[in-house]
Amino acid sequence: MSASTLASCGSDDPAVCSSVDALQSSVANLKDTPLDKNGLSALESSLEEVGADAKQVRTDAGQQYESQVTAFTSSVSTLEASVEAAKAAPSAATLKPVATAVAGVGSEISALQPAVSNAC
Repeated sequence: MSASTLASCGSDDPAVCSSVDALQSSVANLKDTPLDKNGLSALESSLEEVGADAKQVRTDAGQQYESQVTAFTSSVSTLEASVEAAKAAPSAATLKPVATAVAGVGSEISALQPAVSNAC
């Protein structure tokens, strides 16, 4: 493969590369948010950012990474539901599923990033 072919591979999908980078950053912020009843508002704000970035990844990726993007957005939906339940009745019992769901989002971004990095 020539250098120009390699260069064109990286430039074919630059939008998805940068949108996945932004998504990784917002997931990192989400994971750094304190998981306690006082942190639920901040977590919700971080989650909104993750959702917006995930939408951009879906737009930029098109069908190419559909299975990875779908798995990621499913994990975000699970987290959203957990956060809503915790906000309705903050307790250790309702915060535990939030922590599990945050970890799930982290796992899914770890699966999405390598798939997309081959195009970057």
